[in-house]
Amino acid sequence: MGSGGAGSTAAASYWALAVLFIVNVFNQGDRMLFGVVVEPIRRDLLLSDTSISLISGLFFVLFNLLAGLFLARAIDRGNRVRILALGVLAWSLATAAQGLAQGFWSLAAARIAVGIGEATAFPAVMSLIPDLFRAEARGRAVAVFQSSSFVGIVGGTVVAGVLGAALGWRSMFFVCGLAGLGAAALLVLTVPEPKRSDGEEAELVPEAYLSGMVKAALRVLKLPGLPALLVGLGFAAMMTFVLASWGPAFLLRSHGVPLAEVGLVIGPSVGIGGILGTIISGIAADVLVRRRGHASAMLLVPMVTVPLALPFMAAFILAPSLLWAMLSAACMNALLSAALPPSMNFAVNGAATRDRAMVSTMLLAAMGLIGGSLGPFLVGMLSDRLAAEHGAESLRMAMTAMLVVPVLASVCLTFAWRHARGGASHPAA
Repeated sequence: MGSGGAGSTAAASYWALAVLFIVNVFNQGDRMLFGVVVEPIRRDLLLSDTSISLISGLFFVLFNLLAGLFLARAIDRGNRVRILALGVLAWSLATAAQGLAQGFWSLAAARIAVGIGEATAFPAVMSLIPDLFRAEARGRAVAVFQSSSFVGIVGGTVVAGVLGAALGWRSMFFVCGLAGLGAAALLVLTVPEPKRSDGEEAELVPEAYLSGMVKAALRVLKLPGLPALLVGLGFAAMMTFVLASWGPAFLLRSHGVPLAEVGLVIGPSVGIGGILGTIISGIAADVLVRRRGHASAMLLVPMVTVPLALPFMAAFILAPSLLWAMLSAACMNALLSAALPPSMNFAVNGAATRDRAMVSTMLLAAMGLIGGSLGPFLVGMLSDRLAAEHGAESLRMAMTAMLVVPVLASVCLTFAWRHARGGASHPAA
């Protein structure tokens, strides 16, 4: 993997990527904790599936989005490493605070704080990688970084299940949240802020902040194919968010998996599938761009993998056997996860240097609003509606509504590719 963004050496680039990898492991791991212990939280705090879906989905995503839009402008113009370190500190403390919740609103407040802190992670990293690695290696660097999400998913689900069963969900949040403080220290002490590739070391300009944020968002939306890509990635991510929010509860209710084992069951299958999908898609995207000579070629990867996920999604939801359900989940997650690295790499490298964090934040926001809030909320609401008729199987029935999503995503991704190919998109690196 080539390195050598402006002002960076190979060793410094690799070390920075390794630390960012670790930071994102905590980011995704802390995010997964809530879904694993949904059932004991719901019972202890007397919450409905709809209430849980609001806390884990809509509230989290909405504040994550709002914070991300404001933070993106700061990241594009400020010290990205320091902003990210503050974000790690904030979400780690907020994760621990979830263990103090006494009801719906206190739990929602802690969850919202987690979302605000985590809003720093993705835009900061997507702004840093182009300044750490040469253009021809960025696809692989993004894929390596994104694979850390699934290491976090595996670690978070396993740790949450084991500690949740052994210590209780409150103590589990305390332990896991405070552990993230070490990642914040590692980042701020060992990773220097790299020089930006355009040579600008811009400082924040408070009086122009809001107008600059709006102008940056409008510039990003003019990128060829980007609006359709935003919607397509949102639909493509919907089932992965549903899996994170409701997968452990689904295994508990429909397959009788004990809480202590639910992380060991769902974590490795989903995590390994996700890691393989992201790494392979990043490599495939680089190859396609070299052969076809245009950056829009990397969008062919999600156009193929997303529709192929549909039969595996159906098998995961409807399979009576736990083994077949988990094998299907691994394949489904590999194919859906393959959509993100090429799409993100295409968008970030097509944007101006000053807009990298904004474009990555907008992609993340679309995934969060469409996939992260709408998906889990619909499943939770349908599960409550179907509970009287289907009992414990209401969650399984509710999840079948997600089977239309890959079709919608495929239509949008194809539209994005056609516009990107015919527009004034950035050339291949």
